[in-house]
Amino acid sequence: MEIRRSSFIFLVFLFGCLEPIEVITINKGGELIISGQISTLEDQSVVTIGTTAETERLPFPVSDAIVVVYENNDSLGTFIEHQTTKGKYVLKGHAGKPGSEYYIKVTLPDNETYLSAAEKMPDDAGSVTSYYELAREDFVDGEGTLSQKNLIKIYANGVLPSADNQFFRWTVDEVYIIVASTAFGSPFTSLPCFVSQPVDPQTFELLNRQNISAVEVPNKFVAQRIVDQTFLYKHYFVTYQSALTAEAYDYWRKVDVLITGNGSLFDPPPAKIFGNIRGSEEQEGETPYGYFQVVNQTVHRIYTNRSDFPYFLNFADCEGTVPPPRCTNCLSVRNSSYDRPPWF
Repeated sequence: MEIRRSSFIFLVFLFGCLEPIEVITINKGGELIISGQISTLEDQSVVTIGTTAETERLPFPVSDAIVVVYENNDSLGTFIEHQTTKGKYVLKGHAGKPGSEYYIKVTLPDNETYLSAAEKMPDDAGSVTSYYELAREDFVDGEGTLSQKNLIKIYANGVLPSADNQFFRWTVDEVYIIVASTAFGSPFTSLPCFVSQPVDPQTFELLNRQNISAVEVPNKFVAQRIVDQTFLYKHYFVTYQSALTAEAYDYWRKVDVLITGNGSLFDPPPAKIFGNIRGSEEQEGETPYGYFQVVNQTVHRIYTNRSDFPYFLNFADCEGTVPPPRCTNCLSVRNSSYDRPPWF
């Protein structure tokens, strides 16, 4: 059996598309992935569905599924597939309520059904603020090449509820503008695109409240980003502080161990990490990857403008004879759309 490095998805996040996570695993296609959450923040209630590819490619989205969410065993609403992002399903008009229990039922186009385990939404997420710092540091890219890069680093100041036995997770999304020319070389431009995505889907911070006595978590490093052409216009960083169930915390802890582990060729391959979603009785033994979490969330947004950087942002890659596709069609950028967030 061949073990190789592949871009395999154990989770999805959350602002648009299936996101790859580098792990050591068996490279097998056709594995189902169902992942997402219901949140106290309405625009963060999203489910994504896909199947893995046999080669180092992103999973294939699964369209036309029916995703129903239940609150205290009563049907609450249906996640509707996004108009332009296949495999992404969003819940409109509903937000999770602290203390209520939630689960989803997913029916695929072939009528196979899957249920997540019911979980109770945590009572309080506390509060969070965030800030950034600029740095120039050594950076190792995905191919192992070391170079000096201008970086922006995001830090969070979390205030936690005073109750014990709570679990938290911090993640950071970015939202930025891309402006493309309607005709290359023309001074006229088309509508801007808004790109929404995780800063780094492999990076997240976890905290077991039992391990600390303080209610403040100051100056917590939560993400970093290379400064590039995406900072020519307003560029938002959106920090989420999520109160998790114990089961969700355990799941993300296992994922964190898997993607950050430093094993060797002599180590046994890691076990598959399954979440809280199972097939129906007729599909006994069919367990997809992914997790449907029930989270109480709080959020803080910061942004940069070009003038915030103490150096000149000069990115001229759109000036060549064969410009990148984004220079003429901003919708060619993954996770982009014309949808402007209401707070942008």
